[in-house]
Amino acid sequence: MKKIKFFISLLKERDWLEEMAAQGWLLTNIEGGIVYHFEKSEPCEKVFEIERFAITRHPDVATLTAKERAFDIISQFGWEEVTHDEDMNYYFMKDKAGDETDEFYDDEESRSERAERYRKHFLIEQPRDIIGFEFFVSLLYVFLIFALRNNDLVRDFLMWIYLIVTALEIAIIYGIMNWGEKLCMELGMSRKEWELHKKYNEKRRFKKVQQLRSFLQEKSEFGLSLKGYENGYYTFEEDSERYNYFIDTKGNLKKRLKEKGDKLNEDKKDWLIQSLNWYESSIAHAKEFDLKPVAVIGKSAIVYKRPYSDKALPWENGNENLNFIVTGKGTTIFLICCFIIGIIIGISILK
Repeated sequence: MKKIKFFISLLKERDWLEEMAAQGWLLTNIEGGIVYHFEKSEPCEKVFEIERFAITRHPDVATLTAKERAFDIISQFGWEEVTHDEDMNYYFMKDKAGDETDEFYDDEESRSERAERYRKHFLIEQPRDIIGFEFFVSLLYVFLIFALRNNDLVRDFLMWIYLIVTALEIAIIYGIMNWGEKLCMELGMSRKEWELHKKYNEKRRFKKVQQLRSFLQEKSEFGLSLKGYENGYYTFEEDSERYNYFIDTKGNLKKRLKEKGDKLNEDKKDWLIQSLNWYESSIAHAKEFDLKPVAVIGKSAIVYKRPYSDKALPWENGNENLNFIVTGKGTTIFLICCFIIGIIIGISILK
């Protein structure tokens, strides 16, 4: 049987392969990273793991011997190689034992090393290769523009092709780097940590502050309190105590300070929005009301909580936008330059 499936998460892919085995289908091969071949068997409990063994641009001895060392160790615990894909991701399988042997890597150091291999691949090697290809495309484009400078129609066509290819490459790099960050986080987890992650993590996106607050208050009613936020995931933990949640934003902080006849001390050198000033001011103000900071939502908001009380918070904000785009002076200048270049190109086309 063949199935076409695309996964961003390797751990979700692993879970799916284990579910297929429980239904009586065992993995035999993978093509193109998305075409899975299965053979029929009796329903069984199997565990799968995925590891990458590939030569980097500048390999060291550890890289060259990583595969041999890993195969020597895992074979002792009943793991067997099933197949590997075109990107040198190797798939391993064993009978589920329900103990520590079900962990492909049973210590944090080994899991971190695997996560680092994937991080380098997605955050360094692949973006670098795409940038190298873009450099070649740029040189070819410049050469063709000069060679065809008397043919306006072809030159304009080449320009649009070049702009489209460049935009696609930027989008691909951005997607690959986000993918790498997500993989790095997941691959550092043990099986137990992964199960807890699936149980107590929820990926949500809210446009308004009150939407997020209502969501958190509802979770509190069901015995879950917010523990943190990362990459779009809200992390919860079981907690019998109920909480009130309050959300502060930079805009709301400025408004409060203005009402007091004061203003936020902003660093004029903070072109890229990296200063801690507004966060520090918000946290200092929150301490006056016994509020504990538990999560930072991007660069736009801080979430606080305190044990449930009917007492209102003097600076509780309204229904503000939550996920707005935050840009620093450097980013703004870059966007303005891109806009100006776009206008120049547009005028040249119209001519």
